[in-house]
Amino acid sequence: MRNALLAACCAAILAACTQKITYVDESRQATGVKVGEVATDSAVIWTRLTAAAERRPDGIPIRGRPEKTEPGEPIEQINPSDLQGSVPGAAGFVQLRYASNVNFIDPLETDWFEVSASRDYTHHFRLQGLEPATVYYFEVHTRGLDGTTHHKPVNGRFQTAPPPQEYETVVFTAVTGQANRDHDDPEGFKIYKSMLELAPKFIVPTGDTVYYDSDAPLATSIDLARFHWHRMYSFPTLVRFHLSVPGYWEKDDHDSYHNDNWPGMSREYMGTFSWEQGLQVYAEQVPMSDLPYRTFRWGQGLQVWIVEGRDFRSSNRMPDGPDKSIWGAEQKSWLKETLLASDADWKVLVSPTPIVGPDRSNKGDNHSNEAFRHEGDEMRSWFGENLPENFFIVCGDRHWQYHSVHPDTGVQEFSSGPATDEHAGGTPGEDRQYHQFHRVGGGFVSITADKAYDESRIAFKLHNVDGGVEYEWSKSAEVKVPEDQ
Repeated sequence: MRNALLAACCAAILAACTQKITYVDESRQATGVKVGEVATDSAVIWTRLTAAAERRPDGIPIRGRPEKTEPGEPIEQINPSDLQGSVPGAAGFVQLRYASNVNFIDPLETDWFEVSASRDYTHHFRLQGLEPATVYYFEVHTRGLDGTTHHKPVNGRFQTAPPPQEYETVVFTAVTGQANRDHDDPEGFKIYKSMLELAPKFIVPTGDTVYYDSDAPLATSIDLARFHWHRMYSFPTLVRFHLSVPGYWEKDDHDSYHNDNWPGMSREYMGTFSWEQGLQVYAEQVPMSDLPYRTFRWGQGLQVWIVEGRDFRSSNRMPDGPDKSIWGAEQKSWLKETLLASDADWKVLVSPTPIVGPDRSNKGDNHSNEAFRHEGDEMRSWFGENLPENFFIVCGDRHWQYHSVHPDTGVQEFSSGPATDEHAGGTPGEDRQYHQFHRVGGGFVSITADKAYDESRIAFKLHNVDGGVEYEWSKSAEVKVPEDQ
């Protein structure tokens, strides 16, 4: 019996050693690799194993606004794999190798992790113990489910944040409103080529990264919701950009469920796709921290706050008052405490929606609207009283660019504008009580924090889609000297 068991084990080992492995000279990560949540010593790397090396170039072309059914009408069943731009996933395994040198000398590597349909074939590698202010190079490897077929890895890089008391020049960008129906480049979006020329340390997509309810096809199932992310992040401009630029993702209404939504909202024409499934898909598709609201320090010069505007909000229809909130009590308390605790030279809150505005009078979804005036007034007053000199807001959502100063509190806000010129519009017009700058056009905002001699400086630039600077504003302050010097 013992000899038979030994013989069987030897046969199994021999079979494993002689198993033929096939190497495919193309990757199977057509939806790209996203690096996110980068801190001084940690990062999250996202990937998805796909059935093919690229998005589907043929298939049913579908671009524009979707048609929404009337109550009681049957909803058309669409198979995402039949659509142009689709990127079906594949079962298998993924592994990450990374090192702080481009030659991968003494690299670290993770275990192989299985990916399956239950999480849309995605995996999040959560890295710890990284060195601050260090460039890391990585390779994401994939293989088939039986282990015999290995694919060409995808390579990228990112830099960790500098220590809190050290100065480093930091450039980052923020974007919003990238509807597929309005993409302006055969490979995706012009802004990603323009932003890449700035070599930003990171990007903040402020939400409306995809449009479930107003970009065809209507997301009437969880598979169609996932298709929106596959189609967007398989555009070559986005794939190339995120191989060297990490991000801190925020979500807004259109990429969480439906226009102007709140927890538990339901729309019959959204079919089987629910608000709760929207949370699930978002958690699958972007690298995230445990909490959706978080803050990241980039040296002495800069700290950035990322807030969540959908998960904890009251219904837009609720009468306004002290109990009505966009952020919720816990997040609001966290925001105040962490802002006051920070000794960074410059503090930037990146919000999915406006806080200063002004916005259109018929809107009721953000802090600059009458529908949330109580909390809007509360927070604008608090910001103005407690952070009068070194606090700024960058917002998404609005389809025009602006620099606003609140006339009563002095709080300043910069709107990134939409991703394309085709997506611009809807402004109530220039308001000279608020606006230092106002422009109806697509583009992005870049923020630079740096130090020159004894001055710390922050600069905000509103760019057009080709990268040209339409407006610039900056501020300087004396460099802080540590108490022990």
